[in-house]
Amino acid sequence: MISMSGSLPPISDLRARYTGWDKPTNENLKDIGTIEFFWRNLFEAIFHPNQGNWLEQWQQLYNLILERCPNNYERSTTLFYLETVKNCINKEGDWWIQHWRTVLIYLENTRDWARKSIIRS
Repeated sequence: MISMSGSLPPISDLRARYTGWDKPTNENLKDIGTIEFFWRNLFEAIFHPNQGNWLEQWQQLYNLILERCPNNYERSTTLFYLETVKNCINKEGDWWIQHWRTVLIYLENTRDWARKSIIRS
């Protein structure tokens, strides 16, 4: 049997944070709604370029995440996925167009982890 001592937190803390029912407050829902609005703008700018400059939309979402998401593990993960979206689109040639599903997965992960960051503050 593996001991849970050492650098791991108590299992009760892990269980409460990762397996408990996430109940957002009304303030959480407002923050989530705002992030999802900006996320949708980025989505539109990437997949429907006439909707705006994707890099501007990306930067606005990035700044909003820094502002609205608590500085926790989930926010770091959110920013990782959002950076990955930018890196995929910035690859030479039309790489991202051929791999648009990958970009979409990173976008969805960005949205989902932002929600978790806000709720698990």
